[in-house]
Amino acid sequence: MSKGKILKNVASLGIVQVANLILPLISIPVISRIIGPEKFGVVNYAATFVGYFTLLIDYGFNFTATRKISQNPENKELRNLVFSEVIYAKIFLFIISVFLFLIALYYVEPLYLEKKVAIFTFLTCIATVFTQNWFFQAMQDLSNVALLNFLSKLLFTVFVLLLVRHRYDYIWIPLLTSLVTVLVSFISYYWGIKKYRIKLISVSFKRIIIILKEENLIFFSTVVISLYTTTNVVILGMLQSQEDVGFYTAAQKLIIIVMGVINMPLAQAFYPFIGNAFGESKEKGIQTVHKLLPIIVIFTILVGLGMLIFGSLGIKMLYGKQFLPSISVFNILIIIPLLVGLSNIFGIQIMMNLKMDKIFFYITSGGSILGILLNVIMTHWLGYIGTAWNWVLVECYITITMYLVLRKKGLNPIDWKQFRFSELKQYSTSIINKIKKRK
Repeated sequence: MSKGKILKNVASLGIVQVANLILPLISIPVISRIIGPEKFGVVNYAATFVGYFTLLIDYGFNFTATRKISQNPENKELRNLVFSEVIYAKIFLFIISVFLFLIALYYVEPLYLEKKVAIFTFLTCIATVFTQNWFFQAMQDLSNVALLNFLSKLLFTVFVLLLVRHRYDYIWIPLLTSLVTVLVSFISYYWGIKKYRIKLISVSFKRIIIILKEENLIFFSTVVISLYTTTNVVILGMLQSQEDVGFYTAAQKLIIIVMGVINMPLAQAFYPFIGNAFGESKEKGIQTVHKLLPIIVIFTILVGLGMLIFGSLGIKMLYGKQFLPSISVFNILIIIPLLVGLSNIFGIQIMMNLKMDKIFFYITSGGSILGILLNVIMTHWLGYIGTAWNWVLVECYITITMYLVLRKKGLNPIDWKQFRFSELKQYSTSIINKIKKRK
Protein backbone atom coordinates (compact mmCIF):
# COMPACT_ATOMS: atom_id res chain seq x y z
CA MET A 1 0.00 0.00 0.00
CA SER A 2 1.48 3.36 -1.04
CA LYS A 3 2.06 6.21 1.38
CA GLY A 4 -0.20 8.30 -0.83
CA LYS A 5 -3.09 5.93 -0.26
CA ILE A 6 -2.36 5.88 3.45
CA LEU A 7 -2.53 9.66 3.51
CA LYS A 8 -5.83 9.55 1.65
CA ASN A 9 -7.23 7.00 4.10
CA VAL A 10 -6.04 8.94 7.15
CA ALA A 11 -7.33 12.21 5.72
CA SER A 12 -10.75 10.83 4.78
CA LEU A 13 -11.17 9.09 8.12
CA GLY A 14 -9.84 12.10 9.99
CA ILE A 15 -12.18 14.59 8.31
CA VAL A 16 -15.24 12.43 8.85
CA GLN A 17 -14.22 11.67 12.43
CA VAL A 18 -14.14 15.41 13.09
CA ALA A 19 -17.70 15.50 11.76
CA ASN A 20 -18.49 12.48 13.93
CA LEU A 21 -17.19 14.47 16.88
CA ILE A 22 -19.33 17.50 16.09
CA LEU A 23 -22.59 15.56 15.66
CA PRO A 24 -22.56 13.99 19.16
CA LEU A 25 -21.75 17.44 20.51
CA ILE A 26 -25.13 18.43 19.09
CA SER A 27 -27.17 15.39 20.19
CA ILE A 28 -25.64 14.71 23.62
CA PRO A 29 -26.61 18.07 25.20
CA VAL A 30 -30.18 17.60 23.99
CA ILE A 31 -30.47 14.01 25.24
CA SER A 32 -28.74 14.50 28.61
CA ARG A 33 -30.68 17.61 29.57
CA ILE A 34 -34.05 16.15 28.60
CA ILE A 35 -33.84 12.63 30.04
CA GLY A 36 -31.45 13.26 32.98
CA PRO A 37 -28.74 11.04 34.56
CA GLU A 38 -31.02 8.14 35.57
CA LYS A 39 -32.59 7.50 32.15
CA PHE A 40 -29.24 8.25 30.51
CA GLY A 41 -27.91 5.38 32.61
CA VAL A 42 -30.82 3.12 31.59
CA VAL A 43 -30.14 3.67 27.88
CA ASN A 44 -26.39 3.16 28.23
CA TYR A 45 -26.76 0.08 30.42
CA ALA A 46 -28.89 -1.61 27.74
CA ALA A 47 -26.42 -0.59 25.04
CA THR A 48 -23.53 -2.02 27.03
CA PHE A 49 -25.29 -5.33 27.69
CA VAL A 50 -26.35 -5.74 24.05
CA GLY A 51 -22.72 -5.08 23.18
CA TYR A 52 -21.99 -8.65 24.30
CA PHE A 53 -24.25 -9.98 21.54
CA THR A 54 -22.68 -7.62 19.02
CA LEU A 55 -19.33 -9.03 20.07
CA LEU A 56 -20.57 -12.60 19.60
CA ILE A 57 -21.93 -11.90 16.12
CA ASP A 58 -18.83 -10.03 15.01
CA TYR A 59 -16.68 -12.91 16.35
CA GLY A 60 -13.42 -11.04 15.75
CA PHE A 61 -13.89 -11.04 11.97
CA ASN A 62 -12.79 -7.39 11.95
CA PHE A 63 -9.32 -8.77 12.64
CA THR A 64 -9.23 -12.27 11.16
CA ALA A 65 -11.21 -11.72 7.94
CA THR A 66 -9.48 -8.39 7.36
CA ARG A 67 -6.10 -10.06 7.74
CA LYS A 68 -6.98 -12.82 5.27
CA ILE A 69 -8.05 -10.46 2.50
CA SER A 70 -5.56 -7.62 3.09
CA GLN A 71 -2.65 -9.97 2.39
CA ASN A 72 -4.00 -10.64 -1.11
CA PRO A 73 -6.78 -8.11 -1.86
CA GLU A 74 -6.76 -8.65 -5.64
CA ASN A 75 -7.70 -12.32 -5.37
CA LYS A 76 -11.39 -12.36 -6.40
CA GLU A 77 -11.96 -15.98 -5.41
CA LEU A 78 -10.55 -15.32 -1.96
CA ARG A 79 -12.74 -12.23 -1.56
CA ASN A 80 -15.88 -14.14 -2.52
CA LEU A 81 -15.03 -17.02 -0.19
CA VAL A 82 -14.16 -14.94 2.88
CA PHE A 83 -17.08 -12.55 2.36
CA SER A 84 -19.53 -15.47 2.11
CA GLU A 85 -18.08 -17.31 5.09
CA VAL A 86 -18.31 -14.21 7.26
CA ILE A 87 -21.92 -13.36 6.34
CA TYR A 88 -23.18 -16.92 6.88
CA ALA A 89 -21.29 -17.28 10.14
CA LYS A 90 -22.74 -13.98 11.38
CA ILE A 91 -26.29 -15.06 10.52
CA PHE A 92 -25.78 -18.28 12.50
CA LEU A 93 -24.39 -16.34 15.47
CA PHE A 94 -27.28 -13.87 15.28
CA ILE A 95 -29.79 -16.72 15.67
CA ILE A 96 -27.95 -17.93 18.77
CA SER A 97 -27.89 -14.36 20.11
CA VAL A 98 -31.67 -14.05 19.83
CA PHE A 99 -32.21 -17.05 22.12
CA LEU A 100 -29.60 -15.86 24.63
CA PHE A 101 -31.07 -12.36 24.67
CA LEU A 102 -34.58 -13.65 25.41
CA ILE A 103 -33.21 -15.52 28.42
CA ALA A 104 -31.30 -12.46 29.65
CA LEU A 105 -34.37 -10.28 29.19
CA TYR A 106 -36.16 -12.12 31.99
CA TYR A 107 -33.25 -12.87 34.32
CA VAL A 108 -31.20 -9.64 34.27
CA GLU A 109 -33.16 -7.20 36.42
CA PRO A 110 -32.12 -3.88 34.77
CA LEU A 111 -33.18 -5.31 31.38
CA TYR A 112 -36.41 -6.78 32.74
CA LEU A 113 -37.43 -3.43 34.23
CA GLU A 114 -36.85 -1.69 30.89
CA LYS A 115 -37.89 -4.35 28.37
CA LYS A 116 -38.71 -1.99 25.51
CA VAL A 117 -35.37 -0.22 25.81
CA ALA A 118 -33.58 -3.59 25.83
CA ILE A 119 -35.49 -4.93 22.80
CA PHE A 120 -35.05 -1.74 20.79
CA THR A 121 -31.34 -1.78 21.58
CA PHE A 122 -30.96 -5.42 20.56
CA LEU A 123 -32.12 -4.58 17.03
CA THR A 124 -28.65 -3.13 16.39
CA CYS A 125 -27.43 -6.73 16.21
CA ILE A 126 -29.05 -6.97 12.78
CA ALA A 127 -26.71 -4.21 11.65
CA THR A 128 -23.72 -6.16 12.95
CA VAL A 129 -24.60 -9.00 10.58
CA PHE A 130 -24.66 -6.85 7.45
CA THR A 131 -22.13 -4.10 8.15
CA GLN A 132 -19.10 -4.58 5.90
CA ASN A 133 -16.61 -2.22 7.53
CA TRP A 134 -14.18 -5.11 7.93
CA PHE A 135 -14.29 -5.75 4.17
CA PHE A 136 -13.73 -2.11 3.20
CA GLN A 137 -10.86 -2.00 5.68
CA ALA A 138 -9.29 -5.08 4.10
CA MET A 139 -9.66 -3.52 0.64
CA GLN A 140 -8.04 -0.31 1.97
CA ASP A 141 -11.19 1.54 0.94
CA LEU A 142 -11.58 3.39 4.21
CA SER A 143 -13.29 6.45 2.78
CA ASN A 144 -16.41 4.29 2.46
CA VAL A 145 -16.18 3.24 6.11
CA ALA A 146 -15.86 6.87 7.15
CA LEU A 147 -18.76 7.96 4.96
CA LEU A 148 -21.10 5.27 6.28
CA ASN A 149 -20.22 6.00 9.90
CA PHE A 150 -20.87 9.67 9.28
CA LEU A 151 -24.21 8.95 7.60
CA SER A 152 -25.47 6.91 10.56
CA LYS A 153 -24.52 9.61 13.07
CA LEU A 154 -26.03 12.35 10.92
CA LEU A 155 -29.38 10.56 10.60
CA PHE A 156 -29.44 9.77 14.32
CA THR A 157 -28.74 13.39 15.25
CA VAL A 158 -31.49 14.69 12.97
CA PHE A 159 -34.10 12.27 14.32
CA VAL A 160 -33.13 12.92 17.95
CA LEU A 161 -33.57 16.65 17.50
CA LEU A 162 -36.98 16.06 15.93
CA LEU A 163 -38.40 13.38 18.23
CA VAL A 164 -36.84 13.55 21.72
CA ARG A 165 -38.71 16.35 23.50
CA HIS A 166 -39.69 14.96 26.92
CA ARG A 167 -38.12 12.79 29.65
CA TYR A 168 -40.25 9.79 28.73
CA ASP A 169 -38.96 10.00 25.14
CA TYR A 170 -35.79 8.23 26.31
CA ILE A 171 -37.35 5.01 25.06
CA TRP A 172 -37.07 6.20 21.46
CA ILE A 173 -33.31 6.79 21.62
CA PRO A 174 -32.32 3.10 21.28
CA LEU A 175 -34.98 2.57 18.61
CA LEU A 176 -33.65 5.47 16.55
CA THR A 177 -30.11 4.19 16.98
CA SER A 178 -31.08 0.71 15.82
CA LEU A 179 -33.17 1.79 12.82
CA VAL A 180 -30.48 4.14 11.54
CA THR A 181 -27.69 1.62 12.10
CA VAL A 182 -29.60 -1.17 10.36
CA LEU A 183 -30.37 1.07 7.38
CA VAL A 184 -26.72 2.05 6.99
CA SER A 185 -25.62 -1.59 7.35
CA PHE A 186 -27.88 -2.59 4.45
CA ILE A 187 -26.34 0.18 2.36
CA SER A 188 -22.88 -1.06 3.36
CA TYR A 189 -23.76 -4.62 2.37
CA TYR A 190 -25.17 -3.64 -1.01
CA TRP A 191 -22.30 -1.23 -1.68
CA GLY A 192 -19.64 -3.85 -0.93
CA ILE A 193 -21.24 -6.47 -3.18
CA LYS A 194 -21.89 -4.02 -6.00
CA LYS A 195 -18.53 -2.25 -6.03
CA TYR A 196 -16.34 -5.35 -5.74
CA ARG A 197 -18.69 -7.68 -7.64
CA ILE A 198 -18.91 -10.13 -4.80
CA LYS A 199 -20.57 -13.43 -5.58
CA LEU A 200 -22.02 -15.16 -2.55
CA ILE A 201 -20.95 -18.77 -2.25
CA SER A 202 -23.01 -21.36 -0.41
CA VAL A 203 -21.38 -22.21 2.92
CA SER A 204 -22.34 -25.42 4.68
CA PHE A 205 -23.19 -25.59 8.38
CA LYS A 206 -20.17 -27.85 8.87
CA ARG A 207 -17.91 -25.22 7.30
CA ILE A 208 -19.39 -22.51 9.56
CA ILE A 209 -18.53 -24.58 12.64
CA ILE A 210 -14.99 -25.12 11.33
CA ILE A 211 -14.56 -21.36 10.78
CA LEU A 212 -15.77 -20.60 14.29
CA LYS A 213 -13.33 -23.13 15.73
CA GLU A 214 -10.46 -21.72 13.68
CA GLU A 215 -11.13 -18.15 14.79
CA ASN A 216 -12.12 -18.87 18.39
CA LEU A 217 -8.82 -17.64 19.85
CA ILE A 218 -9.26 -14.16 18.40
CA PHE A 219 -12.92 -14.17 19.43
CA PHE A 220 -12.12 -15.06 23.02
CA SER A 221 -9.43 -12.37 22.98
CA THR A 222 -12.04 -9.77 22.02
CA VAL A 223 -14.37 -11.18 24.68
CA VAL A 224 -11.83 -10.81 27.45
CA ILE A 225 -11.07 -7.27 26.27
CA SER A 226 -14.78 -6.53 26.60
CA LEU A 227 -14.85 -8.06 30.07
CA TYR A 228 -12.53 -5.39 31.46
CA THR A 229 -14.06 -2.48 29.50
CA THR A 230 -17.82 -2.82 29.01
CA THR A 231 -18.37 -5.13 31.99
CA ASN A 232 -17.45 -2.16 34.16
CA VAL A 233 -20.83 -0.66 33.31
CA VAL A 234 -22.72 -3.93 33.86
CA ILE A 235 -21.20 -4.44 37.31
CA LEU A 236 -21.76 -0.78 38.19
CA GLY A 237 -25.44 -1.13 37.24
CA MET A 238 -25.82 -4.22 39.41
CA LEU A 239 -24.04 -2.82 42.49
CA GLN A 240 -25.07 0.84 42.30
CA SER A 241 -27.95 2.92 40.91
CA GLN A 242 -28.81 3.69 37.28
CA GLU A 243 -27.97 7.31 38.09
CA ASP A 244 -24.41 6.23 38.93
CA VAL A 245 -24.31 4.44 35.58
CA GLY A 246 -25.39 7.72 33.99
CA PHE A 247 -22.55 9.67 35.64
CA TYR A 248 -19.93 7.11 34.63
CA THR A 249 -21.14 6.53 31.07
CA ALA A 250 -21.42 10.27 30.42
CA ALA A 251 -17.67 10.65 30.98
CA GLN A 252 -16.94 7.31 29.31
CA LYS A 253 -18.88 8.31 26.21
CA LEU A 254 -16.89 11.54 25.90
CA ILE A 255 -13.62 9.63 26.26
CA ILE A 256 -14.74 7.14 23.59
CA ILE A 257 -15.59 10.00 21.23
CA VAL A 258 -12.09 11.40 21.69
CA MET A 259 -10.58 7.94 21.20
CA GLY A 260 -12.54 7.60 17.97
CA VAL A 261 -11.20 10.89 16.66
CA ILE A 262 -7.62 10.02 17.66
CA ASN A 263 -7.29 6.28 17.22
CA MET A 264 -9.79 5.14 14.61
CA PRO A 265 -8.41 7.01 11.56
CA LEU A 266 -4.81 6.12 12.44
CA ALA A 267 -5.40 2.53 13.53
CA GLN A 268 -7.75 1.58 10.69
CA ALA A 269 -5.61 3.27 8.05
CA PHE A 270 -2.31 1.86 9.33
CA TYR A 271 -3.49 -1.68 10.11
CA PRO A 272 -3.45 -2.90 6.47
CA PHE A 273 -0.25 -0.92 5.80
CA ILE A 274 1.56 -2.44 8.77
CA GLY A 275 0.13 -5.83 7.82
CA ASN A 276 1.66 -5.53 4.35
CA ALA A 277 4.99 -4.50 5.88
CA PHE A 278 5.01 -7.54 8.18
CA GLY A 279 4.05 -9.62 5.15
CA GLU A 280 7.37 -8.62 3.57
CA SER A 281 9.42 -9.26 6.69
CA LYS A 282 9.33 -8.95 10.45
CA GLU A 283 12.07 -6.33 10.30
CA LYS A 284 10.15 -4.20 7.78
CA GLY A 285 7.06 -4.36 9.98
CA ILE A 286 8.89 -3.26 13.13
CA GLN A 287 10.61 -0.48 11.19
CA THR A 288 7.23 0.76 10.00
CA VAL A 289 5.86 0.72 13.55
CA HIS A 290 8.90 2.70 14.73
CA LYS A 291 8.08 5.49 12.29
CA LEU A 292 4.34 5.61 12.92
CA LEU A 293 4.29 5.21 16.72
CA PRO A 294 5.66 8.71 17.53
CA ILE A 295 2.92 10.32 15.45
CA ILE A 296 0.21 8.51 17.40
CA VAL A 297 1.81 9.05 20.82
CA ILE A 298 2.62 12.74 20.44
CA PHE A 299 -0.77 13.57 18.95
CA THR A 300 -2.55 11.63 21.71
CA ILE A 301 -0.57 13.38 24.46
CA LEU A 302 -1.36 16.81 23.02
CA VAL A 303 -5.06 15.95 22.87
CA GLY A 304 -4.86 14.63 26.44
CA LEU A 305 -3.46 17.94 27.65
CA GLY A 306 -6.33 19.72 25.93
CA MET A 307 -8.79 17.37 27.62
CA LEU A 308 -7.22 18.09 31.00
CA ILE A 309 -7.54 21.84 30.50
CA PHE A 310 -11.01 21.97 28.97
CA GLY A 311 -12.57 18.74 30.29
CA SER A 312 -14.56 20.28 33.14
CA LEU A 313 -15.96 22.97 30.89
CA GLY A 314 -16.80 20.34 28.28
CA ILE A 315 -18.80 18.23 30.75
CA LYS A 316 -20.76 21.27 31.93
CA MET A 317 -21.52 22.44 28.39
CA LEU A 318 -22.38 19.00 27.04
CA TYR A 319 -24.36 17.45 29.86
CA GLY A 320 -25.42 20.31 32.10
CA LYS A 321 -25.28 20.78 35.87
CA GLN A 322 -27.03 17.47 36.55
CA PHE A 323 -23.86 15.66 35.43
CA LEU A 324 -21.23 17.53 37.48
CA PRO A 325 -20.12 14.26 39.21
CA SER A 326 -18.98 13.07 35.75
CA ILE A 327 -16.10 15.59 35.82
CA SER A 328 -14.18 13.49 38.36
CA VAL A 329 -14.64 10.38 36.22
CA PHE A 330 -13.50 12.22 33.08
CA ASN A 331 -10.32 13.50 34.74
CA ILE A 332 -9.41 9.96 35.81
CA LEU A 333 -10.02 8.54 32.31
CA ILE A 334 -7.97 11.16 30.42
CA ILE A 335 -5.01 8.78 30.13
CA ILE A 336 -7.12 6.01 28.54
CA PRO A 337 -6.70 7.15 24.87
CA LEU A 338 -2.90 7.02 25.20
CA LEU A 339 -2.93 3.60 26.86
CA VAL A 340 -5.33 2.17 24.28
CA GLY A 341 -3.28 3.65 21.44
CA LEU A 342 -0.12 1.97 22.76
CA SER A 343 -1.79 -1.39 23.43
CA ASN A 344 -3.28 -1.24 19.93
CA ILE A 345 0.20 -0.92 18.45
CA PHE A 346 1.75 -3.58 20.70
CA GLY A 347 -1.16 -6.02 20.54
CA ILE A 348 -3.18 -5.58 17.36
CA GLN A 349 -0.53 -4.17 15.02
CA ILE A 350 2.49 -6.22 16.12
CA MET A 351 1.30 -9.36 17.92
CA MET A 352 -1.59 -10.05 15.55
CA ASN A 353 0.53 -9.58 12.44
CA LEU A 354 3.21 -11.87 13.85
CA LYS A 355 0.57 -14.51 14.63
CA MET A 356 1.21 -14.16 18.37
CA ASP A 357 -2.50 -14.74 18.94
CA LYS A 358 -2.09 -17.00 21.97
CA ILE A 359 0.18 -14.54 23.77
CA PHE A 360 -2.27 -11.73 23.01
CA PHE A 361 -5.09 -13.87 24.40
CA TYR A 362 -3.21 -14.74 27.59
CA ILE A 363 -2.34 -11.11 28.29
CA THR A 364 -5.86 -9.83 27.72
CA SER A 365 -7.28 -12.75 29.71
CA GLY A 366 -5.07 -11.82 32.63
CA GLY A 367 -6.24 -8.23 32.33
CA SER A 368 -9.84 -9.37 32.20
CA ILE A 369 -9.60 -11.50 35.34
CA LEU A 370 -7.78 -8.70 37.16
CA GLY A 371 -10.37 -6.20 35.92
CA ILE A 372 -13.39 -8.17 37.11
CA LEU A 373 -11.91 -8.79 40.56
CA LEU A 374 -10.84 -5.17 41.02
CA ASN A 375 -14.11 -3.91 39.58
CA VAL A 376 -16.31 -5.73 42.06
CA ILE A 377 -14.20 -4.50 44.97
CA MET A 378 -13.61 -0.93 43.79
CA THR A 379 -17.15 -0.36 42.52
CA HIS A 380 -18.63 -1.68 45.77
CA TRP A 381 -16.53 0.67 47.90
CA LEU A 382 -16.01 3.70 45.64
CA GLY A 383 -18.97 3.57 43.25
CA TYR A 384 -18.46 5.04 39.79
CA ILE A 385 -15.08 6.53 40.84
CA GLY A 386 -13.84 3.01 41.57
CA THR A 387 -15.14 1.88 38.18
CA ALA A 388 -13.10 4.60 36.47
CA TRP A 389 -9.88 3.77 38.33
CA ASN A 390 -10.38 0.09 37.56
CA TRP A 391 -10.39 0.76 33.81
CA VAL A 392 -7.18 2.80 34.04
CA LEU A 393 -5.34 0.20 36.14
CA VAL A 394 -6.27 -2.67 33.82
CA GLU A 395 -5.22 -0.75 30.68
CA CYS A 396 -1.88 0.04 32.37
CA TYR A 397 -1.37 -3.63 33.21
CA ILE A 398 -2.14 -4.78 29.66
CA THR A 399 -0.03 -2.13 27.90
CA ILE A 400 3.02 -2.67 30.13
CA THR A 401 2.73 -6.47 29.92
CA MET A 402 2.51 -6.40 26.11
CA TYR A 403 5.60 -4.21 25.92
CA LEU A 404 7.61 -6.44 28.28
CA VAL A 405 6.60 -9.61 26.42
CA LEU A 406 7.64 -8.12 23.07
CA ARG A 407 11.00 -7.11 24.52
CA LYS A 408 11.46 -10.60 25.93
CA LYS A 409 10.79 -11.96 22.42
CA GLY A 410 13.60 -9.77 21.09
CA LEU A 411 11.24 -7.19 19.58
CA ASN A 412 11.60 -3.54 20.47
CA PRO A 413 8.35 -1.76 19.51
CA ILE A 414 9.70 1.67 20.43
CA ASP A 415 12.65 3.41 18.79
CA TRP A 416 13.21 6.51 20.89
CA LYS A 417 15.33 8.05 18.13
CA GLN A 418 12.17 8.41 16.06
CA PHE A 419 10.81 10.79 18.71
CA ARG A 420 13.58 13.29 18.00
CA PHE A 421 12.49 16.48 16.32
CA SER A 422 14.92 15.90 13.45
CA GLU A 423 13.50 12.44 12.72
CA LEU A 424 9.91 13.65 12.95
CA LYS A 425 10.73 16.57 10.68
CA GLN A 426 12.41 14.30 8.13
CA TYR A 427 9.50 11.85 8.08
CA SER A 428 6.96 14.69 7.91
CA THR A 429 8.86 16.23 4.99
CA SER A 430 8.73 12.94 3.08
CA ILE A 431 4.96 12.81 3.62
CA ILE A 432 4.51 16.41 2.43
CA ASN A 433 6.61 15.70 -0.66
CA LYS A 434 4.44 12.67 -1.39
CA ILE A 435 1.33 14.87 -1.21
CA LYS A 436 2.88 17.43 -3.59
CA LYS A 437 3.73 14.71 -6.09
CA ARG A 438 0.16 13.40 -6.03
CA LYS A 439 -1.12 16.91 -6.72
